[in-house]
Amino acid sequence: MKHFINVEGHSDIVREESSQAIINTDTEQYRLMIKRRELMRNQKEEIQTLKNEVTEIKILLQNMVEKLHG
Repeated sequence: MKHFINVEGHSDIVREESSQAIINTDTEQYRLMIKRRELMRNQKEEIQTLKNEVTEIKILLQNMVEKLHG
């Protein structure tokens, strides 16, 4: 069983005795961090999708220009 020591001056932080790991016990902050991480992941995916679509549009436009001038 793990033993935790309170970190002086921090009510939401404990230290795990055997590994000396610092652990934040504020579950609300953890939930918000998970939500922020998910939002960032979704934004990155959306940006990548938009980049791919712009690239596809550029290729289509280049093909149209080549057909008009070729």
